[in-house]
Amino acid sequence: MGFPGHTLALSLLVVLLLLLTCSSLCSLIKVNKGLKVKRGQSIYLQEGDLQFHVPAKKDVCKVEVVLNEPITQRVGKLVPQVFDCHYLSDEVKYVHNGCPLLKEDTVKLRLYSFTETNTYMESFTLLVDIIAPECNIINMGPKFLQVSELYGLSNAIDGNVVSFHYERKPSLECNIHLSPQEDHLPAHGKLVTGDPERAIKRGDEPESFIYLRQQLDDKARAMCASEDCLKHLKLVTVNKVPCDDFLLMGIKYQHIDPPSPDVDYIAIRLDLKDTRSGSIYQSEQGWIPVRIAGGMPNQPPKPSFMSMFILEVDQFILTPLSIATLDAEDEETPKQLLVFNITKHPEEGFITHLSDHTCPVSSFTWLDLNDMLIAFQPPNSSHTQRRNYEVEIEVYDFFFVNSSPVTIHTSVRNADTDAPRVSWNMGLTLLEGQSRPIMWDQLQIVDNDNLNIVRAVIVDGLQHGHLTVRGGKSFMFTINDIRAGVVCYHHDDSDSTKDFIIFRITDGHHQTRHKFPIKILPKDDSPPFLITNMLVEVSEGQTTLLRGSTLKASDMDSSDDNILFNITRLPQAGEVIKIPGPGLTGYPVSHFLQKDLSQSIMYYRHLGNEAIDDSFEVVLSDFHDPPNLSEPQVVVVHIESVPDQPPKEVPGSTRYLVIKETQVVHITRQQLHFVDQESPDNELTYTITTPPFYTDHYSGPDAGKLFLVDSVPKFTKDSNTPVLRLFTQHAVNFMKVAYMPPIMDIGPYPRHIQFILSLTNHLGKTITGLCFNITLLPVDNQPPQVVTKPLTVDEGGEHFLGPEHLQLSDVDSVPEALHVELQREPERGLLYLGGHPLTLGQNFTLQDLIRRKVSLPLQLLHRGNCFHHSAPKPESSGGEEYSCANAVSGLQLSIQNNHPPAPAEQTSSPWSQHPPV
Repeated sequence: MGFPGHTLALSLLVVLLLLLTCSSLCSLIKVNKGLKVKRGQSIYLQEGDLQFHVPAKKDVCKVEVVLNEPITQRVGKLVPQVFDCHYLSDEVKYVHNGCPLLKEDTVKLRLYSFTETNTYMESFTLLVDIIAPECNIINMGPKFLQVSELYGLSNAIDGNVVSFHYERKPSLECNIHLSPQEDHLPAHGKLVTGDPERAIKRGDEPESFIYLRQQLDDKARAMCASEDCLKHLKLVTVNKVPCDDFLLMGIKYQHIDPPSPDVDYIAIRLDLKDTRSGSIYQSEQGWIPVRIAGGMPNQPPKPSFMSMFILEVDQFILTPLSIATLDAEDEETPKQLLVFNITKHPEEGFITHLSDHTCPVSSFTWLDLNDMLIAFQPPNSSHTQRRNYEVEIEVYDFFFVNSSPVTIHTSVRNADTDAPRVSWNMGLTLLEGQSRPIMWDQLQIVDNDNLNIVRAVIVDGLQHGHLTVRGGKSFMFTINDIRAGVVCYHHDDSDSTKDFIIFRITDGHHQTRHKFPIKILPKDDSPPFLITNMLVEVSEGQTTLLRGSTLKASDMDSSDDNILFNITRLPQAGEVIKIPGPGLTGYPVSHFLQKDLSQSIMYYRHLGNEAIDDSFEVVLSDFHDPPNLSEPQVVVVHIESVPDQPPKEVPGSTRYLVIKETQVVHITRQQLHFVDQESPDNELTYTITTPPFYTDHYSGPDAGKLFLVDSVPKFTKDSNTPVLRLFTQHAVNFMKVAYMPPIMDIGPYPRHIQFILSLTNHLGKTITGLCFNITLLPVDNQPPQVVTKPLTVDEGGEHFLGPEHLQLSDVDSVPEALHVELQREPERGLLYLGGHPLTLGQNFTLQDLIRRKVSLPLQLLHRGNCFHHSAPKPESSGGEEYSCANAVSGLQLSIQNNHPPAPAEQTSSPWSQHPPV
């Protein structure tokens, strides 16, 4: 393991060697896949799209979007303007403006890689492919806007011309934005509402006169700039309108500017806004086409015949171009919207923009040309003869149609002067807070007399730094100082992007002034800061959204979406929670991102205790390594008190049981569950105001009872178990409360039982009349009861066997379920059923006895005895068997209850399916 100092030195050496090698041999661009964006939409630059051969260390490498190249970013924009080479996945975004005319776009970027003493710069282009979206919000057609003639009026914009398809939610607000001045669309018309006044026939004038007057009226209306002369039409002046209202306004296109192309466009931007956070949920742009009858296909621009296309340049002198040197015109596009693209650069020197004359440009606008902001930088080499260069340029109109190439002839003449001059001025580029020597490559001075006596004196500038010569502050230096690299500029580490130095260069006899530009790229060294920290209001015991408009931060050096809110002091009366989506459970967090606020997934939840105010403390940080931390910020929460509420029943609590009469069961939260925001479960007290009672026609004295589980030694039916009158929700949660059915048998039918409770919280708020319903299912577990009486029959005679002789009963079986089986025939007679003799194993019912269908031909001398069989009947018989015998006749009968088994317990049936009888 090496020492930390050696490791750092080695890393810096590797970076320096890499930069020095790449400056002459290779590129720092490792991967450049470009982007694919759907028309009218946006896309983020991902890590795999653009990569560089630079170490993964912050502030070593920066990428700048070049803005003074109008031939790039023609139908979109890449933001932010400056970003780190190791950008985040949601930091750099390309936004397409909805133009349907181009299938690709380009973005010119400039890469800066910094060491402590050097800056390496490389320019490159990012290609953007524009594809048709498969699913978009703005949809054109099936009809088009059409203007039937020049100066005419189109049909109105409605749902047949353009429609909007998006998921309609109460929290989403849809708006259409119109910016004709910013977008320069429509280019040959204006937007109006209303119906124009039509020409009326005067007497017997010909139809041709009426048509002519109508044309004149249309032209006057089209050229009118105010509503006074629009004749029943109104200009559309709104910039923002709800989507549905936009389709109902009756907006029409008024053609105003022939000659024009046969197609014009109306640019719109649709924003879906989250009303909870105030942030833009989704955005899309589109161009609505307008077909103009009588228009011509768009024609390319043409060079102006008034321009000379010749530029005279003095040696070493940065010379601006003017419209006298280069100009163009186009019938359909205003001059200020023309773009000049350099297709052939000069062999030496370069065309530059005076906003940054140290870098060449490949395109410029007519406005910059007219303002003389485009200049030719001649080469820094000296020649004795005039040198001539050619620059080839083509012109693009607003709809991207280009002209034929135009050649500008540039002539650099020698300058015969003894005054010192600056022959090369490339300025400095450095990172915020860094220092850089002014080298001979950046600043070169020539003098015909004696270069050694030339001095450069600082007379102005240095607004964000200072200059040193050989380590000490100085206001003057020589040419040898520049060549030795001892003149250094030191930035003051402020949040500035530009600085400059104005030198007075003199040889003692002549002097000139020159401005030396300094470009400063921002460094991520500033912490985020809160720009909005409004009071959060929440009702007692409720949850409220932390809106993006209530709590918002910003960072000057990085993306606002990635600002991290670290909760350093938690709230006392509530908690900050994140709910990732609808229907999902929220959970407390100790930190969250700014984009979480924008996506409306951050909430403050009050826990219900008595409090008026609450607060929590946050420290903001970015993703710099190490992160930049803000000062602690306090977010204040005001809790609005609400009247004390009684406990509430939890959804799903049934207050219902279905059990067998032999079961003892717990009452759980599934059957009885109430909550109270201000009372814990052990302070929610149930009182049994009405003990269990039968709700059907059965009116037994014992309907069961509730008891405390801990009060019984064994969890079974016991008549000595003490009755429970009071218990808590906490006891129910831990299965300490149980119900015991009646001790006595309930009979053969299900019985419906109910008891009534009241519930009181710790504040005394009470809910009364809580009904708890129980369905008891019978269990066939009792034997039938049999009583026999003597039967007297005359010898040789016959007598019916009736209920008075054989009395059958069963407390848990219905009479229809009782059967009598013949097990031993009489010794001195026969037993008949309905006139037919009974054999062994046959049986008869209680109904047969009642209806006198059973007869016996003998006199039974003694009362029979009944006894229970030691061996039970098979389980499939559904009942139990008992035998009765007569000692004299030898008659033996078996009595069975063929009642079907009791049904199983129904644990989930609602009470409505078992109503009381």
